[in-house]
Amino acid sequence: MRERIASAARRNTDLVGLLVLLLAVLVAYQHYDTSLLDPASVTILSAQFLPLILAAAGQTTVMLLGGIDLSLGAVLGLAMAVFATYDAHSASGVVTAAVAALCAAVAAGAANGTLVAYAGLPPIVVTLAASFLWSGVTLIVLPQPGGHVPGGLVNAYNNGWNGLAVPAVAVVLVLVAWKVLRTTRHGLALYAVGGNEHGAYASGLHTRGTKIAGYALAGAFTGLAGIGLAVQTGSADPTIGTPYTLNSIAACVLGGISFFGGVGRMRGTVLGALVIGLLTNLLLFTGISPFYQLIVQGVILVAALALKTYLTREAAV
Repeated sequence: MRERIASAARRNTDLVGLLVLLLAVLVAYQHYDTSLLDPASVTILSAQFLPLILAAAGQTTVMLLGGIDLSLGAVLGLAMAVFATYDAHSASGVVTAAVAALCAAVAAGAANGTLVAYAGLPPIVVTLAASFLWSGVTLIVLPQPGGHVPGGLVNAYNNGWNGLAVPAVAVVLVLVAWKVLRTTRHGLALYAVGGNEHGAYASGLHTRGTKIAGYALAGAFTGLAGIGLAVQTGSADPTIGTPYTLNSIAACVLGGISFFGGVGRMRGTVLGALVIGLLTNLLLFTGISPFYQLIVQGVILVAALALKTYLTREAAV
């Protein structure tokens, strides 16, 4: 039994280190907010963190393919704008608005994937150019902050529905869906193409199709993030998605997703997103000047990444 536990610990060294960091942040957080573990606080925090978790899930999909999506924030803003500007005054109207927003995000992701697969350009270049394109489209849909989300939906999302924390349930569903996806042909192909594209092609995999499907899936996650952010705030802002690009990358790297593709787990990304979300709130509680908050956050994240890398190397020896 001890050998099994030790073996499991070695295999999950990166997640263990991340859990320790998350626990440390939670302890510090509870010093400023003693109601942290109350159901109401859990609901509010899960509502706040869900957009970042979903955005990081989208970034994870792209990074597993060996790329980085710099257009993520723009696509998130596009989905948010489409959802909030749709005139939805009934349940069917909300569903239609959500479908329209998801279709826009998936189409943007698939377009990015097609360019990456067929243009032969590095993903970072393609998605950087695409970020300007989708930002422009978003400004056409919504030139300035505005839009409207039904109040009942906003209340259910932020305060719970019949005692149920809807965003927390959404996170669980994402993890379950990803677990199922990993057992499918497409999920296995995603890791295979990201880990060794030439080897995957030699094995008969349609590498270009896998890339397009992977970027489309990333668009779906990002679209859900945009919808979640619109429901959380009750409106939309065409430029609000920008910070989510870098934060999603940070969450992925902190969660153990490799820059070179083919390595990483979604639960690590979720933990990384939680650490970043809690850390951001914690810095606000401490009263540190906004001019220094980003510096402190950056130093803590760099230190955490360095420690996690060291522990991973030691475990591999």
